[in-house]
This record gives sequence, structure tokens and C-alpha cells, in this order.
Amino acid sequence: MKRIHIVGSGPRTGTTLITEMMISCFNIDLHTKHEDSIYVIPQRDADICLTKNPRDILVIEPVLRILPDLYVIYMLRDPRDTIVSRHGKDPDKYWAGLSFWKTYSPFGQRLESHPRFISIKYEDLVTRPDAIQDYLISRMPFLSKHADFSSYDQHSSPSKDSLDALGGLRPVSSSSIGNWRQHLPRVAGQLQLHGSITDDLIRYGYEQDGAWEKVLIGIQPDLSASHWPEFFSSYTLWKRSNNKYPLAVKVLLGHYWPTHLRPRQAAHK
Repeated sequence: MKRIHIVGSGPRTGTTLITEMMISCFNIDLHTKHEDSIYVIPQRDADICLTKNPRDILVIEPVLRILPDLYVIYMLRDPRDTIVSRHGKDPDKYWAGLSFWKTYSPFGQRLESHPRFISIKYEDLVTRPDAIQDYLISRMPFLSKHADFSSYDQHSSPSKDSLDALGGLRPVSSSSIGNWRQHLPRVAGQLQLHGSITDDLIRYGYEQDGAWEKVLIGIQPDLSASHWPEFFSSYTLWKRSNNKYPLAVKVLLGHYWPTHLRPRQAAHK
């Protein structure tokens, strides 16, 4: 069984979008309804199983290194756009702050050279969806295409949770790229709380230098609360990554257990 697991550099990075694209445009016979941890063992045999959980970037490394049929898609997005994004479950608040980027992105950097770790920019996905689809096929030749990413909305049937994350089922659009420029107080407030991200923006090609920060001169920072807490506690980070090496072994063994002996954890289609 080939397994594809989708993670992200934080919330609102396009993990739900690419998951729905994969499900509706490739022949994938087992997949998550919305989100499942990498530790969830598939409930039946399949050629390809697809799962998604953005925060699993914190724990994916040992699983990737010991499970030879695991491929990881890592979604990157300009962190300025992620922090001004909203979610259907709480549309009156910004969804998440820069603490996610600051915490998650270093884990992604460490895996950049791994041959089964595939980094995709959200911006590329929504401006060149079919080219990204071809790129994924080149990295995972076992994929069989039956529809174009650019027309995924004509074939997709997302769950309620996925629809909330997507903001509704609609054609692929690049309209949200650069949306941070309409929310400068929010950006200024997040930088005040979490520090500069200019080096990261340069590293990932979102900026050439630090000149972009000039747009924030004279802007009153917006320090209002996000939906998710602004900072991770040490306990939260420990809880999310605790036992990741023993659990990686459990995943390895689980993928080769007879179907009737696999632990029941989550429903897959």
C-alpha cells in the first residue's frame, strides 16, 4: 500500500484544497474524510491511501524514514496570508497567528532534501494547478490521473468540515494571494508579538529583501485574539510530539498487520 500524508507549515496553508484535489482527480481508493493523524492505521487494504493532518509536520520525520511506501506532501504558504485568513467555523476572527509558522516551518526545512517529502507552495497550486498535478505525478509515478486539478470542483464532494475549511466548493482561484496587504494592522500586530519573518520570506522566495516592512510604518498594530491561542505552551508542544519514535514503529507494523487485526481508529472511504 502506498500512503500519501499531507501536512502544512501551519493552518490555512491549502492542505484541505490539495486533499480534495487529490481525492477527486487521482485514482485513490482509500482516503480520510477530513483529517486523520499519520498514526491512524488504514482499516482495509488499498493500493493508495491518502490522509491529512497539517500539524503532523511535528512528528512525520521518523515515520517517513522507516515507512518506505509513505510520501509526504508539505504545503507552504506566505505566512502573512495565513495569519489574515479566516475559517468557516469562526469567521469573525482571524484563524491562527504566526506561532504556527515559527514552530512548524523548521521541521519542514529539515526534510527538504528527502526524496519522498514533496514541498508545494499554495501560490503555485492556485495559479498553476495542472502543472503542480504533473509535478506530483513525476514525484509519485504510481498516481493515475482521471481529471485535471484545474477542474477539481466539478468532481469533488467534500465533507462538511472540508467545506468549512474551503469556504465552499468553488473553482480554483488565486484571489487570496497577497491578501495580507488589506490587513496591515494584523500583520503589524503579529510581528510585534512574534518577531520578524523577513529571513523566512526571502528564503522561500516571497520577498527579495526587507523593504516590504516599510508598508507597516505608522500602522497601529492589531493585537486582537485569534481563534487559536497565540502561543504554544511547552506542554502542548510536548504532547503533540511525545513518543513520535515508538509511534512511528507502530505505524510501520500496522501497515503490515493482517486487515482483521488492525486497530479500529477512524473511518475511511
